[in-house]
This record gives sequence, structure tokens and C-alpha cells, in this order.
Amino acid sequence: MKIHDVSVGLHPEMYVYPGDPEFSLARMKTGDAFISSLSLGTHTGTHIDAPAHYFENGFSVDELDLKNLILPAEVVTSPLLPTQNCKAVLFKNAVPLSLETAELLLMKGVKTVGCDTPSIGDDDVHRFLLKNAIVIIEMLDLTEICDGVYQMIALPLKIEGADASPARVVLLDDML
Repeated sequence: MKIHDVSVGLHPEMYVYPGDPEFSLARMKTGDAFISSLSLGTHTGTHIDAPAHYFENGFSVDELDLKNLILPAEVVTSPLLPTQNCKAVLFKNAVPLSLETAELLLMKGVKTVGCDTPSIGDDDVHRFLLKNAIVIIEMLDLTEICDGVYQMIALPLKIEGADASPARVVLLDDML
């Protein structure tokens, strides 16, 4: 079994979406040990959006159904569309999704959609996907990943009431 970590590493010089808080890490000594203090936005690096990102009464990230985050996922290079019946699709070299593509993914039964860019699409695409309980994963690192089907494990931090969370996302092959 090969494990592919497709998460972007967090570091002070990393890309942050315009207007979002910058990432910072401060190490400090407490007695004989060291601890770190983090400051970051919920949409920093590889992250998972929940409906609360756009809807006041939407599910928060800690309420997402984990079965939509641990499942087979098809990686496809844009502008290709998925050919398998996976409930998760990850777009490599992603272009912003159109509303028509988002509707097609919903009709195919997709529950999770991801991309290797800062945003899956415009506000209308975000609202459509999240309103229809399709989880969004953004800022994946798919540069070393070939198109195909993998077992995906994408776990956000369990931040109660949050609209999104940084996540560690891995793809496993030879598991299906």
C-alpha cells in the first residue's frame, strides 16, 4: 500500500487567500518542554469547507458526516470529468467549477469535491455545493498524483461551530 499525502504544508511564507489571516507559529519553552502557539484562518492551506461557510444555520465542520471524508475518490485532470462512480472527485490542475458542472456532479451522486486551487469556484458554486451537502476540499497538492481511483482519508480538525478547518488529506492506492 502506498500513502500519498496531498496536504499543503503550513508555514509562515505560504499562500493565504487575499483577506484571510496570515499563518504564524510561535514556539515557546515551558519548563522542560516546548509548546507552540498557532494563528491561522480556518481556510488556511488544505482545508475542508462546511455549509456554515455560506449559510448562517448550516452544518459546521465538526458536524460533517465522516463517511463523506473517508471513501474512494477519483482524481481527474481538468477539464476532464469523472468517469467512475466514486462519491468523491478531486480535480487536478483545477479550473473554477461552473454551476453546470456542479449540477452534473450532484446528479452523479458526488458527496465530496476537491481541487488543487484556493477555491473550487465562485460564490454561487460554493453555495450550490454546500446547500446540497457536497463537502468541499480546497488547496490539495495533487502534483505527484496520477489520474485514477484512490481511497481518500480527509479529516478536518473537530472545531465546534467552525465554517471550515485545515485538514490532513491522504490518498491510498492498492487498497481498493
